[in-house]
Amino acid sequence: MACALFAVAALTMGLAAPSFPRDLALIALTAALAASTASILAWRQASRLAKALAARDAMLQVAFLSTPTLMLTREGVISRLNDTALAMFRITKEQALGRPFADMVPGFTMAAVIASGMPSGLLKADADYWVGRRADGSTFPVGVQFGLAPGGPDQDFVALGLADLTLHYAAETQARELHAQLNTVWRLNSLGEMAATLAHELNQPLSAASGYMHASRADMEKAGSLGDSACRTLDLAQAQLLRAGQIIRRIRAFLSQETGGMGDESVAAMIETMKQILTRMGQDKDVAVRIDLDADGDRVRADRIQFQQAVVNLVRNAVEAAAGGVGAQVRILGRAEADGYRISIEDNGPGVADDQRDRLFQPMTSTKPGGMGLGLSVTRTIVERHGGVLNVGRSQALGGAAFFFTLPKDQEARTA
Repeated sequence: MACALFAVAALTMGLAAPSFPRDLALIALTAALAASTASILAWRQASRLAKALAARDAMLQVAFLSTPTLMLTREGVISRLNDTALAMFRITKEQALGRPFADMVPGFTMAAVIASGMPSGLLKADADYWVGRRADGSTFPVGVQFGLAPGGPDQDFVALGLADLTLHYAAETQARELHAQLNTVWRLNSLGEMAATLAHELNQPLSAASGYMHASRADMEKAGSLGDSACRTLDLAQAQLLRAGQIIRRIRAFLSQETGGMGDESVAAMIETMKQILTRMGQDKDVAVRIDLDADGDRVRADRIQFQQAVVNLVRNAVEAAAGGVGAQVRILGRAEADGYRISIEDNGPGVADDQRDRLFQPMTSTKPGGMGLGLSVTRTIVERHGGVLNVGRSQALGGAAFFFTLPKDQEARTA
């Protein structure tokens, strides 16, 4: 600004006094223009900074209003808090101010904040989460973020940002219950498949043994009275063989019964409720699980739990196949087709060899060390109960294996 004033003064003198050097006047004019330009640029920069600060203040204000926030003294007493925090604990400002925060979140201590050794961050509880206590005595899970303000007054020593985790932990509880239910159904399905396989495999040797005993009895009858005792023993043995066959058939019939009823279901909704389970399944193996489902035309006739179990097993197999690779991923793809809704589970693993595809779904056939060979057999049985056929091929998008099947549309959706 001083340079600009000097330049204006020199320019004025040059115009008023003809004897004033013309070069000096021109220099003064140039300096005046430069100073003016610099002033304009500085004004624009200040204006931009002012707008940026105003925008930041607006963002901070919104964050402050929407996030339950408190300030505590060095002793852990509440010195100030916003209306959102008051609503979370259902108390008035008069009831909160001057009150130890530990009264509202039992177990909280300022020593835990200082012992963290950080100026800010997430404050961990001894359990998975802190427990907040409202004025009416009800409790809820709460997360606590802290930020130290050592340069401020003692009454504003630390700021706390709180988060109500009720919905988060409710979703986790629901996911755990669904996972336990799916595991129970899986065990029943596996037992049913094993019983069916045993019944099929043992039927022939049991029938042959019964036939041999019948032939032996005919030979014994030729011996007359000497063979009567042996004939009675053979009859008892043959009866036990028949009884063994009946036991196996009854177990097979019992375990193969439907665990639930078929109903009108949305494929997208059935898989969406398992999203947390499927995502965590991939995270355990460092595999990205992506879900791409078209909700249009996804109404099918299905047993929700059985269908979810089939999808979980196919995704688990895909995750294990893709694990260890670069950019490992699994994709669940669902699209409506003319004859039903097609679900495909694809991965970017090594894929399935052509010579293994024919026997892959056979019981007691496994490509995994120590595997029982029931997983894909049970999954195929579930899909067939739903009116579909489980197939395997190569994923065009990912290059690995692709297991796919089509479920018939619900009759009401078909006629709509």
